[in-house]
Amino acid sequence: MITPLPSCKSYSRDYTEKNRGNKNDIYQILYYASLAGSSHNSQPWRAEVYGKDSILIFADKSRQLTVVDASSRELYISVGAFIENLNLAATCLGYESEIKIIDQAIDINGRVATIILAKSGADKRISSLKDIELRTTLRVPFDTTEIKESDLQKLISDESGNILFLSADSENGRYVKQKELESYSEQSKRKDAQDELVSWIRFSNKDAREKRDGLTTAGMGINGIGGFLVRNFFKPEDSKKDSFVNQGIDKTRLQVENCGGWIIITSDDENIRGWINTGRLYERTNLRCRNLNIGFHPMNQITEENDYEKSANKLLGFKGRIMFIARIGYVNNYPAPVSVRRPVEAFTTFK
Repeated sequence: MITPLPSCKSYSRDYTEKNRGNKNDIYQILYYASLAGSSHNSQPWRAEVYGKDSILIFADKSRQLTVVDASSRELYISVGAFIENLNLAATCLGYESEIKIIDQAIDINGRVATIILAKSGADKRISSLKDIELRTTLRVPFDTTEIKESDLQKLISDESGNILFLSADSENGRYVKQKELESYSEQSKRKDAQDELVSWIRFSNKDAREKRDGLTTAGMGINGIGGFLVRNFFKPEDSKKDSFVNQGIDKTRLQVENCGGWIIITSDDENIRGWINTGRLYERTNLRCRNLNIGFHPMNQITEENDYEKSANKLLGFKGRIMFIARIGYVNNYPAPVSVRRPVEAFTTFK
């Protein structure tokens, strides 16, 4: 058997957390929580553990995308996804979670939630833990087949009125497609947004291995010969070149033109609580899509660009304000997750 050279394969989650099996339950719960999605794979969460049953969750403002997320909305949505995974993993490992979102507009220390764990005596549901492990963002073109009504019922029927589905062929669906491409194109050409993106790109395996966060070639869907060339001959700054930017726009055009529709999450609460709940709903929806073999791809450029956000909220006229947008569609094969993760010790303090 020929072993591929390290440079032939992007450094990915396969190489991480090899010795996790001998850790206690609370460590395991935090590991599964960390598999949540986040903007630019920034992983903007911290945790403090007290004893064997208490966890304090923080938003790590040092990991905020201050250019495209100046309001901190996406940061707290990411932390909400982390909390949702934590709650699901705790349930799978036989615990009940009492989650209290800290009821303050902005906490100076970044505190977000307190979580108390209590043994429930329930059997472990390993298959659900596997669901968390398999969740991923897919950036490939999706099937344009209409999403089945039975699948839509599983996706959104038991959620609040703050999640909607727009079919790709509907008037609103076509509007979102057009504006996602336009807003992505404008953002990708702005120097401040380019500079911020560069700081999170991990083209080389060395960078990915050392930082264990950000956007790797595999995470961005740059695979095969192209991935090899980028990992070994490109620098993150090369992503600002016109040729690279235009390739990204072409790829985005292919993505928005090939899907079954759009998931929209709205909220009446433009505050930390509303953002956290949006993140929890996003994570649940992503997990359900994975089980239904439906690709899931967050595309939030509309909400990141102020003029586009205002226009979309006015024209679409949904209840509440648009918080989150994702492209969905059936896929033939669901690949294993590849985005890297920091070890639990990197974001957790055990008191």
